[in-house]
Amino acid sequence: MNRREKGLWGEQFAADWLQNHGYEILARNWRKGYGEIDIIARKEDIIAFVEVKLRSKNSWEKPAGSVHRGQMRRIVETAVLFLQELGLYNNGIIQPRFDVFEITTEAKSLEVVDFYHIEHAYDLEGLGVFL
Repeated sequence: MNRREKGLWGEQFAADWLQNHGYEILARNWRKGYGEIDIIARKEDIIAFVEVKLRSKNSWEKPAGSVHRGQMRRIVETAVLFLQELGLYNNGIIQPRFDVFEITTEAKSLEVVDFYHIEHAYDLEGLGVFL
């Protein structure tokens, strides 16, 4: 299985888990401009923009640690475009949230060792984006 296939597998795992925990999946791999968001999910008045990170247990860093500032900024900018497109941008009703769903697998297989949905994984401070 190549890297892209593993990524899609991880996104499906995360989307299934989110749905089973009350989230409605609004979009997957949503692209606009220079950005992409793995999963956009809604639960009540929250729209979660979810970055999925998959790593083997032998990796030197936790999966969420690989989400760097530049990627955060692109995700936030892309989230603004998504919300604008739906007429939900800065409406005071829908609250955006930026999550990371990390999955750790065995080194040579996709057997899940651990996973964690990190709500509010990062905020806008220092990213120079208004939401």
